[in-house]
Amino acid sequence: MKKLSASFHNDLDVLESQVANYFSELLQNQKEFVIFAVEDLEHETPSDYLEMRNDITGNVFDVHPLKVTTEGILVVEADDTSKKHLIAFRGLSSVQDRITLCELMEDNLD
Repeated sequence: MKKLSASFHNDLDVLESQVANYFSELLQNQKEFVIFAVEDLEHETPSDYLEMRNDITGNVFDVHPLKVTTEGILVVEADDTSKKHLIAFRGLSSVQDRITLCELMEDNLD
């Protein structure tokens, strides 16, 4: 029986590269994407969830994306919206979350 796991790893590497390239392309075309306005946090909770991995502890926790710029991705913690983080694209814990972020950016194209 042929081992497919090596092929799966390669396919995942290709997909991750394609998603990262697409993210960069979106940012080249538009320098800022507002997904949820910071000032609306007082009265509303964002509905979009992503998972962020803490580089130091390795812990994964839910965040809401607010804005994407060339500086990074501004997120707030789902458990405490007063805690904001500016993270890199690779700070999202899965390729699925990176794809979801690209979809949110597409939805907010000017």
